[in-house]
Amino acid sequence: MPVNPNDQIKLKKACDQAYDMFPGSCSHAVWHIISQYIPTQNWMDANALMAHIKGQKHWKQVQLAELGRLAREGCLVVGGKTESGNGHVIAAYPGPDRPAGGYAYTKDGKQETLRTRGSYAAALSTSLGAWPGAKSKGDKTVWDPWANDAKFGQVTFWKLELPVPPVASN
Repeated sequence: MPVNPNDQIKLKKACDQAYDMFPGSCSHAVWHIISQYIPTQNWMDANALMAHIKGQKHWKQVQLAELGRLAREGCLVVGGKTESGNGHVIAAYPGPDRPAGGYAYTKDGKQETLRTRGSYAAALSTSLGAWPGAKSKGDKTVWDPWANDAKFGQVTFWKLELPVPPVASN
């Protein structure tokens, strides 16, 4: 299937806007991106959004190995993990896959660098927390917000398949 450059441009623009508009809220940032494709999408926090996506026919679960290709094709892919309290949601960002880690963080008052590991799709991620891996405008990967293989293993990814079926009215 040929790649439509307009799809890539639309996805990148939506991701860049979301990063700039909602630097402290992953759920608002991802909602903004989704609303560029589904204008009627209501805002939901990360946990509710992941539960909602899992129950919709126009969202299809995809494997980690597909994310980079799908984003480069301009396909919207949302990933997330629910947690007690606040979960976290991200979007795959169009661009080349890149090594995870390699960025600085502070632990117990000491500056450290997270070791570089594996190659993953780029991510759009914002967060109210201070973890540097959770803030990405394509410069970090879909692994980096969790920076832990056990936690990342619980993240699921979903691609939007358009057209979205109409909502049934009562």
